[in-house]
Amino acid sequence: MNLEVLEKIGLTKSEIKVYLALLELGSTTTGPIVDKSRASSSKIYEILERLIQKGLVSYVMKGNTKYFEAAFPDRILDYINEKESELTKQRKEVEKLLPQLVMRKEMSKYKQEATIYRGMRGLETAFYDALKPDRKDETWRVFGVPERSEKVNYFFVRWNKDRADKGIKMKILFDESARGELQTLPENNPLSEIKYMPKELSMPAAVNIFGDKTIIFPSETEKQPLIIVIDNKEVADSFKTQFDILWNQQTWVYTGIKGPKMILKDMAENAKEIFAFGLEESKLQEKTPEELKEFNAAVERRKIPERLLFKKGSKIKLISKYAEVRFLPPEYFGPLHVEIYGNKVAISDWTKPITTIVFEKKAIADEYRRYFELLWNMGKPKK
Repeated sequence: MNLEVLEKIGLTKSEIKVYLALLELGSTTTGPIVDKSRASSSKIYEILERLIQKGLVSYVMKGNTKYFEAAFPDRILDYINEKESELTKQRKEVEKLLPQLVMRKEMSKYKQEATIYRGMRGLETAFYDALKPDRKDETWRVFGVPERSEKVNYFFVRWNKDRADKGIKMKILFDESARGELQTLPENNPLSEIKYMPKELSMPAAVNIFGDKTIIFPSETEKQPLIIVIDNKEVADSFKTQFDILWNQQTWVYTGIKGPKMILKDMAENAKEIFAFGLEESKLQEKTPEELKEFNAAVERRKIPERLLFKKGSKIKLISKYAEVRFLPPEYFGPLHVEIYGNKVAISDWTKPITTIVFEKKAIADEYRRYFELLWNMGKPKK
């Protein structure tokens, strides 16, 4: 019998001998196990305990004596599956850690060109020093901005105003976790273009590239903000390339209810006009009640015009006074829910698992608007 495979999955030679002995002996005390396996009597309990932890051995008490018994052999497959599951979990944890390790490695090359600041005073020094040179002809890039504390949010509202007063433009890629905060609102980011990074691309720090200077502001895990400033063209150019790849990405895919939730939030904050078809309001009410409520409040507050195409017979409850509604026969509808706003088209497939695809491209948005107009002209107005 080739037992090497059992060693390869993590069993020691002594564990294999004890397990095989128990398979033959059945329920027994330690004495026969030692005799059969030739394991050390002084270590037999230690070996049995390891096998118990791996789910390959169990015991019962008869009086004051423990009787050990081997698990059925197919338990070995369960043990392998558990190891695979644990490895998958560890892999995900390492993948989350990698960006921080890579960043630490990259920063080690330029220690002599890096300055570290702490606290709110350090934050002000780092960011206001960046405003001192005349940079009107540049567009600054910022990405990976996570959710921030209230005091940091207020700081960036003030700083962005001062930046815009100098005529400096900015492109910002916020982390999805920051959506809705003061720092993300368009009115608090003059002379800025704003986009969001999918949760799958979350970063451990915000990276700000101002000319040849890079300011790295990690997530606020400490009581006082930590800011790292690197004054090096090579580093800045590397981060600019990374930013441009993310900024120019035109398609995102989301799995699960987070996709429709994200779309509702994005439209609430950024849409100036909305076209939608394939709607089933009941699904939104069931799956995204809070986001739908916030969206409708934003539509009323911002007076966003909507044109909505529903399936004939749909029961509609939450419709804005700024919305026009028409109906089409059921045969015009499938499982897809399409939202068109600005240069974005969001398509949600509500079959399990829910899948949302977002295109951010003017040509695609224009084509979907033309298709929407064809459907709209065939629809019957809401009575």
